[in-house]
Amino acid sequence: MKICAIRLQNIRRFTEAVEITGIGPGLNVLAAPNEQGKSTIFDALHAVFFKDAKSWDKEIRALAPRAGGEPRIEVEIDCDGTRYRLVKQFQKASGKGEIRIWQGDTLFLQSDAAEAWLQDLIKSPKDGGPAGLLWVRQGLTDFADAKETLSARQDLLSSITGEVDAVTGGQRMDAIRRDLRQSLDRLVTSRGAKKGGALDLAATEVAQLQADEQRLQARVQELRSQLDQRGALRAELAGLQEADTQQELEARMQAARQALAAAERYQEKLDTSAAALKTARLIKENHQSTVQGLRARQQEHMAALAECEQAQSDVAEVATRLTPAEQRLRECLAQSAADQDALRQAEVLLARVQRAAVEAQEQAQRQTLSKTVAQARAAQAQVTELTQQARQGPDRKAMDRIEAAREALGLAEQAQHLAAPAITVTYEAGQEGRLRLDGQAVAAGERLSLPRGGQIEALGLGRIALHPGQATTSDQLAVKQAELAAALAYADCAEVAEARARHRSREEAAIRLQQADVQLQALAPEGLLALINQLDSLGEHDSLEERAAEGAASAQPPEPPELPERTTVEADLSRSRAAMDQSSAALEAARAQEATLRLGFEGANARHQAAQQRLERAKAALAGEVDAAVSLAVLEQQATALQEELNQAQAQLELLQQAAPDLAAVQARVVRAKSAQEAVMSRLQELGRDLAVLDTRIGTTAGEAVEEELAEVSDQLLAAQDRLAAVEFEVAVLRRLDLALDQARSAAQEAYVAPVLKELQPLLRHLWPDAQLQVDADRVLPHHLHRDTGGGEDFESLSGGTQEQIALLVRLAFARLLARSGEAAPVILDDAIVYTDDARIERLFDALTLQSSDLQILVFTCRQKSFRALGGTQLAIRSVQTA
Repeated sequence: MKICAIRLQNIRRFTEAVEITGIGPGLNVLAAPNEQGKSTIFDALHAVFFKDAKSWDKEIRALAPRAGGEPRIEVEIDCDGTRYRLVKQFQKASGKGEIRIWQGDTLFLQSDAAEAWLQDLIKSPKDGGPAGLLWVRQGLTDFADAKETLSARQDLLSSITGEVDAVTGGQRMDAIRRDLRQSLDRLVTSRGAKKGGALDLAATEVAQLQADEQRLQARVQELRSQLDQRGALRAELAGLQEADTQQELEARMQAARQALAAAERYQEKLDTSAAALKTARLIKENHQSTVQGLRARQQEHMAALAECEQAQSDVAEVATRLTPAEQRLRECLAQSAADQDALRQAEVLLARVQRAAVEAQEQAQRQTLSKTVAQARAAQAQVTELTQQARQGPDRKAMDRIEAAREALGLAEQAQHLAAPAITVTYEAGQEGRLRLDGQAVAAGERLSLPRGGQIEALGLGRIALHPGQATTSDQLAVKQAELAAALAYADCAEVAEARARHRSREEAAIRLQQADVQLQALAPEGLLALINQLDSLGEHDSLEERAAEGAASAQPPEPPELPERTTVEADLSRSRAAMDQSSAALEAARAQEATLRLGFEGANARHQAAQQRLERAKAALAGEVDAAVSLAVLEQQATALQEELNQAQAQLELLQQAAPDLAAVQARVVRAKSAQEAVMSRLQELGRDLAVLDTRIGTTAGEAVEEELAEVSDQLLAAQDRLAAVEFEVAVLRRLDLALDQARSAAQEAYVAPVLKELQPLLRHLWPDAQLQVDADRVLPHHLHRDTGGGEDFESLSGGTQEQIALLVRLAFARLLARSGEAAPVILDDAIVYTDDARIERLFDALTLQSSDLQILVFTCRQKSFRALGGTQLAIRSVQTA
């Protein structure tokens, strides 16, 4: 089968009919920019060959143009030298589409018969048809439809080679493998033993018996452990109940109590000796405190006396320096007062000069503001007046309404004039002016409209009455006149001219109003009221002469009428400030010196008073002491005797401590003897309880015959394990047989894919001279590419460009096999070579050209410049010329 021509209408962007004609048997190239409809043509071909005409599914709806319309596709094909024209018309109403096949001008087939004929010609990929192998969509880099077209690839190879059945056993092999698979499926699944199968039941039985055996073994072991434990408890109980054991415990208890009594009596002696030592030490410490206190009081008296004498000397020394400092301070105070008075007079004079300047400036500002206020008031009055004028007369909306009504009336009058009966008179020579219309002569060649009819008088002949008839009785003109009158009444105008004049006056007033607003904004940006408030805030100030007159009326001496220059006053003020700063600095220094000396004098007085008070306290502390030296000597002699008594008490205590027994150890021995007696009694009670519990458990377990049950379960487990081993052996045999058959089939499939490799290898040499491509025998698809320069790589790990090139070459190989089998189909490529570089694309062009000698190849591409070198028949999309 070869495609000869394609025509489309209402297919996406092709709302008008377009066609591609002149498609030859070999290589055909349609090169056009993007968005020109190449992929649309590809999808349309897919729909016409693989979609039922009565379908309106998602893919067919996607072909319909946005502007509406029902897709129509027409393809001319050549089958074994006979030309057919296939027409499919899809319709929105599902089930209403049509298909017709013409042979020349004769209708060959239509409806269901045509669909059946077409399916026999080209099966869909889902039905095993080969076209899906050869039609390559835009940007293809892999075999995305591998599962969908698997049966097509396998059927194609089966039709080429007859060696498969001979090598693999054919149907007999398939039957054996099917029975083997069924046997395995009854026993196992891909995840393990099949639930409910023989293997699962045997494994479950073994697992249950193993669990029972472990449980019974644990029970037997537990029984034996309980018997051993009971024997040990009985032996321990007999040993604790012997008379020698009880007597030994009682003897230990008596000895410990006697040792404790002796230790407590000796401890009382130790406590008495320790109390005597403590008393002697306390007397010795009190005597030492008395001696130290007397010595401290003597030292304090001597120190206080020395401090008092030193403080009195300091007071006298500071007093001699304080008197000159006080005199210096009084002199500085007088000079500072004089300088301050001079500075105050200079500041008053400068303030008068500054006040006079400010008053002059304010006077000028008041005059300027008064003038601005007057101008602003005039501008505001003008704004008020113009605002009223701008509101009089029709506005733009009313004027537009009047003008629209006037234009509509004019059009209505013109329409009535054109629709009314009219006459045009042509006189014979010498007869001009013999016709009169309503008493006026009718000129030659002039068209006269008669909307209301009229009378024509022919001199010498009579009168002709013209009636307007129904065509002139329309009230459209009256309606338009009424609309114009309503628009004028709304604007309070009688005529259109009056409305225009009043509107023009209103517009001019609006313009002048804007100008007045701008002027008022310039004069008073914050408003007229703010300007008036600013003028009022300046107020009216008295002049210097008025203030001088007021001063004369009061007790104040009058100010001089003329003031000196401001620079002179400021210079005098600077000099006064400098003198003031100098006197202030001298005053501060004098004050600091006087304050420092006065503070030192007061400090010396305070220290003298404190020294005197300290001396008085020292004297009071020694009051009652006749002779401190004598008292101190007596106390030192008494200290020697007290130290001897303390040493004797210390020695006696140490002798007793050396011979003292360890009271804590004796007490611990009593506690331990008592604890041993209590522990024996508690253990006897505990052994009695444990023996009672063990007797009960042993009796219960012995009555259940656990050992006999364990022996029976062990025998059952051995039998179940034998059955499980037999089923597992069966599974292993079936799997080994399945593997052997699979290996045999795989060896046969190497020959199965040989035709593909035979056709593919010459094509590969165009791109990689030394490359070898391995094909997956199950899927009949590229699996591994081996290149001498770069080693081997899986197909999925190759670059996008390499995958694209191999995919194209594999499809060309299938196309050649298909052609050799007598079922040639066109190869259609829609921008399929998008990842290929410039060097390899030339080699692919060579491969396409080479294959086009036996195949029809259609190439759709947007790469116009790159595909110029491909050659072949150049196709174009043209509009269908209709008569």
